[in-house]
Amino acid sequence: MGLTGTLFKYGFYIYCLSSYKSIPGAYFVRFYRYVIQNILIPFVLGSKGDGGLQEEAQAKLQKDKFGAFAQTKLSTYVSPWECDLYLHKNNATYFEELDISRCDLMSKIFHGLFATKDKAWPYVPVANVFTNYMKELKPFESYNIYSSILCWDEKWIYVISRFTKNNDKTLCSISLTKYVLKQKRKTIPPKEALMECKLWTEEVEALSAKNFEILTKQCGFHETTPLEEMDFSNFLVI
Repeated sequence: MGLTGTLFKYGFYIYCLSSYKSIPGAYFVRFYRYVIQNILIPFVLGSKGDGGLQEEAQAKLQKDKFGAFAQTKLSTYVSPWECDLYLHKNNATYFEELDISRCDLMSKIFHGLFATKDKAWPYVPVANVFTNYMKELKPFESYNIYSSILCWDEKWIYVISRFTKNNDKTLCSISLTKYVLKQKRKTIPPKEALMECKLWTEEVEALSAKNFEILTKQCGFHETTPLEEMDFSNFLVI
């Protein structure tokens, strides 16, 4: 094999490795990593089973004034197989990253619901997802996904996820996910769940109500500017 063939071969290997996120089964590994890390290991081995990381994280959340609104950060990049004919991240691939980011968030915020051995574990089905795309993400471009609870009502939890690049200076996309907490056939009210996780306070409820009003009265399919302009810098990153 000549030099050209060797370069092509190793270039192809590098190309394939750089697209690891698109390998069959990679999604499940990336998703269930957080289930195992945030829920299963502490549950099976006890609070010290992971070196006390979850116990420490929960204490930090409960100590923070607005711990219920803490954010998770997922840092990744655009792999070649995620791109479409326009040579930017395909719109459909955003939802795969959202799944992983939100899994990390919900398993940390509601860790207390999964830590108990006295009740059946809840499940957290998605009811609706809305995404607004503002800036493209090009091949191999790095970006972050920040997910946090925006607000809730008597039944639903609304999670906001932001795709950013250029050291978080550029907002590329914003997504809203509508969740419900279920324990068998029973719906768990968000307030009740947050109280059980020791993250509910009157101040937290007031901020949720304020954000809910912005979401329902100032935003919609045609308008997300109020959400884009929100400042999340004061909230804990977990």
